[in-house]
Amino acid sequence: MLLGVNIGNAIEFYDWMAYSLLVPYFGKLFFPHEDPASVLLSSFAVFAVGSLARPVGAIVLGRFIDRHGRRPGLVVSVTLMVAASFGIALLPVYASVGLLAPLLLVVLRLMQGFALGPELGGSATYLAESAPDGRRGLFAATYQSSVALGTLAVAGLISILHVFLDTAQMESFGWRIVFGVGGLVALSGLALRRTLPETDQVPAEERRRRQPFRELWRDHRIAMVRILTIASAGAFVLYGFSSLLPSLGPTFTAITPEQAAHVNTIGSAAMLVASPFLGLLSDRIGRRWTIRLFAIAGLFAIPVMASLDGSVAHQLIAQLFAVALMCIWAAGAFAAFPEMLPQAVRAAGIAVPYGLAAAGVGGFAPMIATTLSTNGGLVALGWAIAAMTLIAGAATIGMKETADSPLRVR
Repeated sequence: MLLGVNIGNAIEFYDWMAYSLLVPYFGKLFFPHEDPASVLLSSFAVFAVGSLARPVGAIVLGRFIDRHGRRPGLVVSVTLMVAASFGIALLPVYASVGLLAPLLLVVLRLMQGFALGPELGGSATYLAESAPDGRRGLFAATYQSSVALGTLAVAGLISILHVFLDTAQMESFGWRIVFGVGGLVALSGLALRRTLPETDQVPAEERRRRQPFRELWRDHRIAMVRILTIASAGAFVLYGFSSLLPSLGPTFTAITPEQAAHVNTIGSAAMLVASPFLGLLSDRIGRRWTIRLFAIAGLFAIPVMASLDGSVAHQLIAQLFAVALMCIWAAGAFAAFPEMLPQAVRAAGIAVPYGLAAAGVGGFAPMIATTLSTNGGLVALGWAIAAMTLIAGAATIGMKETADSPLRVR
């Protein structure tokens, strides 16, 4: 069960994160600017546009999951991601078809964003409903491990390709191999998800009568605002820091893309291992204090970013710090979100605010981070990270501790 859910998560995040990690290689093929920072900004503008589809996917597929079951929604999500990944792998470039190339890239990123929109709501709900009481933090943390597995897979494949291909070959066709492999592996994830048992045991006729958005607006507005706030901080750290470092390093310091890719592989492996242990910590100290720990740890982003000077050692320190910060957030948030809402509205109630956070904050985080780093240096990004983590900590004021309580049915 855990394998089926999390392999699907890993594959979807492989496909989604491949874009961020491969921007240094394919960006100028679709956006032929001379300035590397301009290429990065244009490429991440497409990332932002794709992220705008996430709340739409969260609304459409989140409602579908609550009304038709957890498994069917998870299957639909990964199917769309498979199609988009193959499409990107086969895209023509600007030199061949002109403006049609970036336009097609935008369309396929919109499809990926739509597919990823309900992923956290559906997966977090499924994991929480499958976990025994007292172990929801551990089960929820496996979601972050699956994100790490997907990121590790794409970073590892990029590192392996660097052994056989030089930078010019990576920019010419190597990046296509990464997207193509993602599509092929996603087909196996689709097969696994089709075998998952259903955790929402309410009769199908009763599920179809649910009106999740009406109930959420009427009874759970405070919970949704809290999820939105905490999710926004996590989205900024993930998309504006952790997954962006392999692009920021080569753009603003002397480290090479190859070195940054190797460092990112180490960071992804660390996230894969660390996430379950922090999930256990969340079960022990509770959701509120885990999120507050995230807020306190975020303050160290300022000196960490100030220390980036192009050396591999400092890049590694920053990457491992970003991983630790993201794992702490996930251990608290991914367990707390399902515990805030009853069964009938749980998937949509998580997917929609998280999708809005991913679009409004996460989607623009790479552009914001790049702009801050261009105009104020990398330390300016450190200040922004610290501010976002403190906002998440403030959102726990008045929040009930739910780690030791059973999941709400109604």
